[in-house]
Amino acid sequence: MRFKRFFMQYGLSQTLLLSFAFANALLPPGYITVFIVIYILIFGALMYYFTRKMIKGRVKDIDVVKKAKRIFRAKAAEVRQLMTRDRLLISEMKGQFLSMILPFVAIFILLILIPHLRGFIVGEAEKLEFFERLIRYVILYETFFAVSMISRLGQSIMVKRRGFTTLMVLNDYVVTEKGIYSEAGAGLSLTFPLKAKNIVCNEKRNFVDLDIVQEAAMAGRSVTRIRLYTKKPRDLYNKLKDFVEIGE
Repeated sequence: MRFKRFFMQYGLSQTLLLSFAFANALLPPGYITVFIVIYILIFGALMYYFTRKMIKGRVKDIDVVKKAKRIFRAKAAEVRQLMTRDRLLISEMKGQFLSMILPFVAIFILLILIPHLRGFIVGEAEKLEFFERLIRYVILYETFFAVSMISRLGQSIMVKRRGFTTLMVLNDYVVTEKGIYSEAGAGLSLTFPLKAKNIVCNEKRNFVDLDIVQEAAMAGRSVTRIRLYTKKPRDLYNKLKDFVEIGE
């Protein structure tokens, strides 16, 4: 499992980088565009297939959750009122925003560096031997990879400090015996039993937090904090704790 996770995060990226370097070193300049177009089409087709498959499964989950018996509900007006009273929410969202812009900063740096790096590292590569061209293109693409890894490291440090990757506040929600769903949200649903890293009841700020650990193929491990504002946080906590399995 760990090897698979490591490969999807780093091994796959390295495989793609090496394939681009090999294509740049081997093919004439005119064929590189064709190679990139073919790659985008294949990658896009795979993403479409997996996304469609995931959406189908999610729709089934929502139907099951909605048809079950309701045990708790918070309307949008109540949630908005409690959010405006929570003065610490803005600082939490601000920290999340700073970590979210790091990848865009990395992209901006790459856009500035690409012309200079390409000219400095690759230069007149077509005049060189194949192996030397390959090495130079590998160095070029690995430099881009290093910039993205520095950005990811910065994100990881910020995430570790606050304890979660993303804070998601549900504007309204319904808890049933099969899960949680948002009536106004874009089809969000959580099915029971719910595997969470932690569940916290904050009676002072009127919410219950659920830290959901997720594994993404390319992004790796992330923690999404689902926040449920309510005027009765202890009541909601007592109802949820029997449906939540705590673990890493």
